[in-house]
Amino acid sequence: MDLRQELLAAFDAEYRDHLTVVRDGLAVARRGEAANLRDMFRRLHSLKGAARAVDLPAVEALAHDLEAQMAGVIEAGAGLDRERIGAIERGLDAIETAIETALGGPPDPDPSPAAEEPATGYLRVEAAQVTDLVIVSTQLAQAVERQEGLGARLLSIESLARRARRSLEPVLHREQVPSGLAEVARDLGAATREAAFLRHDLRETSWALDEALRRLREDVDRISLVPAETVFGPMARMLRDLARDEGVEVETEFHGLGLQADRRVLQALRDPVLQLLRNAVSHGAEPGHRRRALGRPSATRISLAVRSGGGRLLVTVADDGPGPDLEAIRRRALDRGLLNPAAARAATPAALMALVFEPGFSTRPDVGQLSGRGMGLSIVAEAARALGGSARMSRARAQGGAGGGTVVEIAVPLSVARQTALLLAFGEAVVALPSASVLRLLRLPVSAIERRGGEMCVRIDGASATRTAPVAVLGALLGMASGALPVHEGHVKFAIMRGGPSGQLLALAVDRFQDVRRFLSHSADIVGLDTDLVAGFVMIESETPAALLSPDGLAARWARSGGWSGELAPEAAASPADGLAVRTILVADDSITSRTLEKSILEAHGYRVMTAADGLEALEMLQADRARPDGGQNGEGRRAGGGEGTIDMVLADIEMPRMDGFTLLQSMKDDPALADIPVIIMTSREGAADVRRGLDLGANAYIAKQTFDQQDLLGAIGRLL
Repeated sequence: MDLRQELLAAFDAEYRDHLTVVRDGLAVARRGEAANLRDMFRRLHSLKGAARAVDLPAVEALAHDLEAQMAGVIEAGAGLDRERIGAIERGLDAIETAIETALGGPPDPDPSPAAEEPATGYLRVEAAQVTDLVIVSTQLAQAVERQEGLGARLLSIESLARRARRSLEPVLHREQVPSGLAEVARDLGAATREAAFLRHDLRETSWALDEALRRLREDVDRISLVPAETVFGPMARMLRDLARDEGVEVETEFHGLGLQADRRVLQALRDPVLQLLRNAVSHGAEPGHRRRALGRPSATRISLAVRSGGGRLLVTVADDGPGPDLEAIRRRALDRGLLNPAAARAATPAALMALVFEPGFSTRPDVGQLSGRGMGLSIVAEAARALGGSARMSRARAQGGAGGGTVVEIAVPLSVARQTALLLAFGEAVVALPSASVLRLLRLPVSAIERRGGEMCVRIDGASATRTAPVAVLGALLGMASGALPVHEGHVKFAIMRGGPSGQLLALAVDRFQDVRRFLSHSADIVGLDTDLVAGFVMIESETPAALLSPDGLAARWARSGGWSGELAPEAAASPADGLAVRTILVADDSITSRTLEKSILEAHGYRVMTAADGLEALEMLQADRARPDGGQNGEGRRAGGGEGTIDMVLADIEMPRMDGFTLLQSMKDDPALADIPVIIMTSREGAADVRRGLDLGANAYIAKQTFDQQDLLGAIGRLL
């Protein structure tokens, strides 16, 4: 089957779905009930774009006419009367006839089995069946993950039985052994051996399951993943046809179409991307003579780029036209009451460009084939949110001072069935946040919270600059807790996230970070859920559902709430004593290369560095340091008050001989004299289970060596010290 045949087969299924939804809406209206007019409009709009993608201009024109009728109904606000219902029904019949004619007549009502299995060896499978397979494989993965804890539990039972057997040894060697005690000892010995055998068998079984699961996932991915070319490739021709119809010249550049992505995600993005390309022609393409007068090539360059990163699929549509008309956006926002005069004057470019995704927003004075009703970009934003993603507009950078342009990027999860999420807790409630939207996790002293412009914020150190993020109490944003800052032992935990069209940074204050792992995500279409704020839900322990929050929804809720400007208690906000001259960091790493590198970086920035070759040596150094009679004051500089030892922080690897980093961290937290020393885990192990274990044990930060950035390390140390 060639590409066009595949597209027509997909269109054949899609158009029927669109027509069914619109006809169902008409039936609702005919009964005198309130139909979902916006959904009907979106269906007609999608049908128009799909018809253009498969080069069916007659169908496109009919769909455009019905779209215009539906837009008029929505704008009038009077609903569908019987005359309008009849006109739309006749239009739907005309569309169906035109499609059947174009596709070679109505489909065979009773296709033979042979038609479902061509001689080429391909088997036609419904998309829903592929989705079911993805769900089953994800459930299996979760079951395998739960099994991983069984080995540790068996080891614990084995250790208990062995310890009990050893405790009986002195009694068993006496001349008179209590009745039955020898039998108990034999049973404990047998239980120890049986637990060891079971643990060995479980390890072998787990390995086999992991290997089978790996192969299953590869097979599922081969079925569910397709090249972006299959969905976006035909749009280049459509783009040229649109430009020709509008009387402008364009050059098209499509990149990354060989990327494999979830078929359902690509299909869901088809209509939004079509709309963005139409917008690029309508708003970005200029007549050749105007561009030449500005010293630019006569053809407008319009590009479509597909790439992946951070667990996200990123689709970008850009043009090198005049760029967003910020003043037109500002005037339109004032006219529609989206901004008051003061807010309009103060609005930043990013804030103005975020408004173009509002329903009904358009800067075009007239309504044409391509734009003017203001529905297009709102459809883009709604489609992105439905996938748990976001859309944002920005200015393109001018090349050589000649012109600029517009860039719109859609970012969505690579798969809508499986998502890696961070579990956050406030009080007894637990919610999930897509990990792709989380920049970092921080545990900061209350004194690190600053007040800027009347609201609280925290500093975030990046690779090239220091930024600030406003503080938002997660429980208050969700209406499930007061606005009080969750302070524990003088510190606050923050999940730094990015959301909204403008990429708003937020520091979400929570009680604790509970887990990071891959979940099976479910639809949010449940009675009682705020779908603007909740993108879906995931199942956690004991099959308990947790809301999967929308980063865009959180950012929008924070913007509407006016931010958090709560007061800090005087004793909590007081700055720590500033008597420190030199801070000492203990680096524990079995790699001499890593130790040398980290030591040189830290010493170059004014820190005193001690080194240990493994966790046991580090623990002995810490214990000796705290046990010194003078409290560790050796003239190297101490905090005011002294008496707490020389070592101010530990930077530890995980995989070390004799004692690994996790055991070192646990030993420190169990020792009251060492429990308050900050610990940064820096390791090549960055799996979700390792991150989760480090956080559970009380690590203050977790840095992966694969993505090591010197500024990230120094920034984390600076915050903690």
